[in-house]
Amino acid sequence: MILELLAPRHKEWIAMSIKLGAENPEDAVQDMYLKMHKFVKDPERIMYGDKVNTFFIWRTLRSIIVSDFRKKSREQPEPEAKEIIEQAQEVNYDEQASFTALTDKIWSSTEDWHWYDKKLFKLYHTTDNTIRSIGEKTNISDRSIWNTLDNCRQRLRVDCKKEYDEWKRTWGQD
Repeated sequence: MILELLAPRHKEWIAMSIKLGAENPEDAVQDMYLKMHKFVKDPERIMYGDKVNTFFIWRTLRSIIVSDFRKKSREQPEPEAKEIIEQAQEVNYDEQASFTALTDKIWSSTEDWHWYDKKLFKLYHTTDNTIRSIGEKTNISDRSIWNTLDNCRQRLRVDCKKEYDEWKRTWGQD
């Protein structure tokens, strides 16, 4: 019964799913038909006067397309063993050594800082906290945290310039 109401406008539903960005519009429309058949027992629920409610169909198609997109974005192909071995063999030990020297210099530079600057810098860079979440937990304004981190970044640019330039050189960014 419900499919008899929807099928005459099949091309319109295909065009709608294309506009919504479906990778496979025909599949999206078929999924919409299945959902309608399964969940809409009373065809009057999707009627607007004597026509099918286009907005209801649009919402259903959009839901299906977004759901498919999210499923696809979560799927990550497993790298093959050969690719992993090749990547491991391509390690640039000069780059690794210069990166280690840079990070060591950064953390040793922070030891001379005021306790407040050191605490905020380490809290921000060693945890998954954002500036906003640090502000909420510590009752420090976001602007104050941002200014402190910016000042720390400026100091590090001066203190670690030599190590940074060496890392850039070995990394191939010059």
